[in-house]
Amino acid sequence: MNIQPKRILWPTDFSDLSLGAVGFVRQYHRSFGAQVHVIHVCVPLPDPASLPVGVTLSPSQKGILNSFLDAARRRLKALVDDRLQDISPIVSKVLSGHAWPEICAYAGRTHADLIIVATHGLTGLRHAFLGSTAERIVQHAPCPVLTVKAFSQSRKVARRKAFGARPARQRRRATGRAAPGPAS
Repeated sequence: MNIQPKRILWPTDFSDLSLGAVGFVRQYHRSFGAQVHVIHVCVPLPDPASLPVGVTLSPSQKGILNSFLDAARRRLKALVDDRLQDISPIVSKVLSGHAWPEICAYAGRTHADLIIVATHGLTGLRHAFLGSTAERIVQHAPCPVLTVKAFSQSRKVARRKAFGARPARQRRRATGRAAPGPAS
């Protein structure tokens, strides 16, 4: 077992939450001098053999699908240039497929020693319906996985908008009520 990773894989979906893992990627790179691989997995392009008989992709549809891959490559390059500019060696790739199988396969092909992945922290019904890419990676990865539960300001704001909730302190200030004191 290698407890000093030489190759770290960081999959990102470009969300604020996935960017929460950048600090861990940077720290592990500094601590161990590991090569960093940053990947983004795009929704798979349809396989022409899997399309129903008589259905084909037009050249313009193929062009649109390929433009998504090109846009993802540009976005990944910008992310690496912005957030990981001082890390070397670094490899960045855009893959096409379903996220967790592609991430695990890439980790196997590159002999990654560690995958650092952010988890969105979904629970209950949202988790049951949406599943968890991070959970699947943990289950199927060929190496250890560090999951980072990332919280961002945008997530807190979104939660407040969705549920109309404000922290108790803000509610007390808005209503002019004093905070509850100790029971006597």
